[in-house]
Amino acid sequence: MKKIEGILSNEGYCVINLDYPSRKETIENLSDNHLKKALVEKCTDRHKKINFVTHSMGGIVVRYFLATNKLHNLGRMVMLAPPNNASKLADVLCKFETVGSFFGLALNQFIHDEKSLINKIPEPDYEVGIIAAKYDDKVSLKNTKLKNMKDFLVVKSTHTFIMNSEKTITAVKNFLEEGKF
Repeated sequence: MKKIEGILSNEGYCVINLDYPSRKETIENLSDNHLKKALVEKCTDRHKKINFVTHSMGGIVVRYFLATNKLHNLGRMVMLAPPNNASKLADVLCKFETVGSFFGLALNQFIHDEKSLINKIPEPDYEVGIIAAKYDDKVSLKNTKLKNMKDFLVVKSTHTFIMNSEKTITAVKNFLEEGKF
């Protein structure tokens, strides 16, 4: 996310590129202990809109946060390759105890199961644009989508490098400014 961070900073956005221990904590803990803390510390101007640009699991951390906390100055959200409707890869990896433990506590929260956290987070009631990677071996195009997303785009990229695509970066800037890709 460093490339997007630099470009958005140059565009005048105050950017927080949040690193968090994704393999050590649940989505709930990542939301409460890392995202919430960063917002309280760094987003002190209540009149400035707070936008989110997320990659993969980061989008679910933000969705959970926004479902359990109200931001009165919420702007827009762009999700890059998010597992909004679970992940087949998580289904497979969770079957193997050693692999599942390597990927951490949050992995079980992305499986295709009605009790899984991913299936309990409500649909967003804010503007969301989703960019999916055409060559994604972790999250299928179908599983990135939300019913009430405002816009959707597929870019020729992989899951891991979607944030470095020029098409992705242009689309992110467009959505933050205009609400469409």
